[in-house]
Amino acid sequence: MIEDQWTPLSLRDAPAARVLRDGVPASLQLPLREWVHAAADSHTNAAERAAVRIDVVLYSEDSGHEDVSTGERIAYWTPAEKLLDVTDALLDLMPTGGWMNTRPTAGLPVWEVLSITKASIPDKQHRKPLQGLLNDASSLYTIRADGRALVRRVDPAVAAVTGEALKVADQPERGSATRHLRQALDAAYALQPDPVKAYSEAIKAVESAAHATLQPKHATATLGTMLGEFRQVRAKLTAPIAGKSGTEGLALVESMMGLLWTGQTSRHGNLQETRDETTQEAAMAVHIASTLVQLFASGAIRRS
Repeated sequence: MIEDQWTPLSLRDAPAARVLRDGVPASLQLPLREWVHAAADSHTNAAERAAVRIDVVLYSEDSGHEDVSTGERIAYWTPAEKLLDVTDALLDLMPTGGWMNTRPTAGLPVWEVLSITKASIPDKQHRKPLQGLLNDASSLYTIRADGRALVRRVDPAVAAVTGEALKVADQPERGSATRHLRQALDAAYALQPDPVKAYSEAIKAVESAAHATLQPKHATATLGTMLGEFRQVRAKLTAPIAGKSGTEGLALVESMMGLLWTGQTSRHGNLQETRDETTQEAAMAVHIASTLVQLFASGAIRRS
């Protein structure tokens, strides 16, 4: 369900929430093509580069449309099943600054950075209208926080947990936990998810967050070695909820760490065929990692 989103009168009193729609519904096709046309024409070479990225041919010897702009070609010649891909490509090719308080695109001239930051022109002219279209269509997709790609919408409850973890982990003693967790989230919920990367980054996020607590003097510590250390120093660790036995809270954290570690199927090769993680496994890994990062980075799990 999209929070604070207009809902048709016929569905307002329905017991079930409005279902998010995958792909590009018929009602969104023409508005999205018009958005692609405007966005591509506003940025030099964007249409050609986007076409190469998604493998769409814009020119042919017998096309007979020499007077048609490249922006118009990519907007109306792209097959419907690739419309989200071309939208995703254009978002990456457009400069950004100000969208969700992100920094301007690296490598831009100073004058362009200043103009983007001051007026957020690409964001106001293109990203904001696109976000409106996606919301109105109850699309499963939304614009990523940095404005550079489409991602699948995250359940509000999951987003709240992950957002808190990202915030609390942004401190020197937790290494690159924030960056790894954000990359895990992006990979898991991307337009074309990368479950192997998502799972790997989720583990790295936990390793970064827990390192200072569990093995600060072990430069090459991994989640596996931290699990071993956890068992050795359990008596010195504390958790906010101890449980009736006094150890249930820590046992839960250890269990989550162990599940995340042993659940990764693509980490090592052996005599058996290596299996990549599925999108569902990766999503679960990111959710588990978010909780663990928050617990360690906030100091909820600490040595007494």
